[in-house]
Parts: sequence; structure tokens; C-alpha cells
Amino acid sequence: MSRHDRTEIRLAALEAEYRSLLIPALRACAAGRWGLLNDVDPADPVMARLRPPEAEALEALGDRIASLRLTLGVAEAFPLHQRLMHERGLRGDNIPGEPRRARLWLTELGET
Repeated sequence: MSRHDRTEIRLAALEAEYRSLLIPALRACAAGRWGLLNDVDPADPVMARLRPPEAEALEALGDRIASLRLTLGVAEAFPLHQRLMHERGLRGDNIPGEPRRARLWLTELGET
């Protein structure tokens, strides 16, 4: 097996792991746990308590996936991580709350 093949296998495993972490985190968020879909400042002790540990794990895993995709020459970003980062960057008075956005995303993923 070539190094390229091993890297592709590793990438597929990491992407599956990402999804397996994301779905329960979205379910918890949909049930009312805040902090996953908002960009919480970890330096603020009050806000940092809102940030679930899965958020940091997903960020780190997303970075590893991006690195492997770059190594393999895959130009597209990993869609699940790209969406998470997009959701976390949303701002404004008319943006629905995290639970509502999490329920919508779970529906889009067929995980309702």
C-alpha cells in the first residue's frame, strides 16, 4: 500500500470521526446546550464555561483534516468543518439561536 493510499485511508477515518463527534454535539445543542455554534472567547471565564469540550475537539480535528486534504491535493474544504466554522461566525439580531440552528443542521444531515 502506498503512502498516498494510507493517507487517504487516514483522512476518511478522521472525517468519519469528525462526524461521530459532531452529531451528538449538535443533538446536545438542539436540546438547549449552548456554546457549540457560537464563537465563544475562551479567555472570558464566564463565556468559556459555555463552550463544550467537543467544540475544541472538533476544531483540532478539523485542522488535522485540512492538513491531510492539503497533503493529498484536495482543494475543497471539509464540508462539515466548513459549516461549523461558518455557523460560529454568524452575527446579528436576526440570527436564530443555537438550538434552532442545530436542529436545522441535523435535519439537513438526515439525523433527526
